[in-house]
Amino acid sequence: MENSSFFSRNKAYIYTFAGLGLVGFVFLEFLMIIDWNYFIKYKLHILFGGNLDGVLTPPSSSYEAMSNTAFGPNYEAFAPEIIRASNERQLYIWWVFVAEIALFCGMYLFQGRRTPVVKNPNDQVMVFNLFQRSVIWLNVLIMITLIITGFNITWGLRSGGGELAFLLRGTHEITGLIWFPIWLLMSIVAFKDSKLLFKNSLTKKIVIPGSYKPMKRIIYYFFVIMGAGLLVSGFIIWFLHPDAYTHAHFIQFKRMMLYVHFGSSVLLMFFIMDFVYSALVAVKGNYKGLVSGKYPREHLEQIAPDVLKELEEKKGKMA
Repeated sequence: MENSSFFSRNKAYIYTFAGLGLVGFVFLEFLMIIDWNYFIKYKLHILFGGNLDGVLTPPSSSYEAMSNTAFGPNYEAFAPEIIRASNERQLYIWWVFVAEIALFCGMYLFQGRRTPVVKNPNDQVMVFNLFQRSVIWLNVLIMITLIITGFNITWGLRSGGGELAFLLRGTHEITGLIWFPIWLLMSIVAFKDSKLLFKNSLTKKIVIPGSYKPMKRIIYYFFVIMGAGLLVSGFIIWFLHPDAYTHAHFIQFKRMMLYVHFGSSVLLMFFIMDFVYSALVAVKGNYKGLVSGKYPREHLEQIAPDVLKELEEKKGKMA
């Protein structure tokens, strides 16, 4: 009975992590050429040794020392994957979108579109305040801008560069810097679990009302973790420019950051797709609420009763 109860309460997490594990195994085992043994040891080397050069063992010959200086240590560990990823994204990136769109189309076919019955549309409840709506939409617009301008960097190898490519790259870098405070605000505003940890009025004012369903909780934490990876790696890539004297010390670290940046950006695309699906397709009336901040009371009673309950409790305490 206990096992059954545990499974029923956590099956969304179990299925998600099982699916991620399967996809991750196939991806790592058959679709990548990165040296994972070196990758893990290198990260531990940075954490415990503080050395970024990637030389895990001293060179055994002058030729190996010269090779490390010219190309960075263990060139085969990262560089071929980075080069291949850059080239393949130019050819196959659209298939990532096709797969994600197909996933949400499948969800629509199996789950349909929920249409709440609203007989009194004038009985409106304020769910999102102006600050929360601003953060949500700024976050989405900035992420879309980063994706579009980021593709320009990828396809710059084929476009041949030029003023437009230069402008888009500059836009990507500036937008990335702007996104940091917006990502931080979004992480705070959407941290619904904080209401379980901090019982104070400030948390309830800042954080959007309601509680997470298991799948939405997973998507939120993925957004926070992948966003952090994207921002940190992007800043390092932008800031770190090894010259002839520092090339050997930093080039391997920069390659690793490029890899982290690629991976985080692909996973964050799912967040954008989920937002678009949830706002425009999954439930009729969601989009209007995200714009105005208000939803009909009957809409909340049928779609998000936890949100309505929390708002009414807050209103009762203020009365």
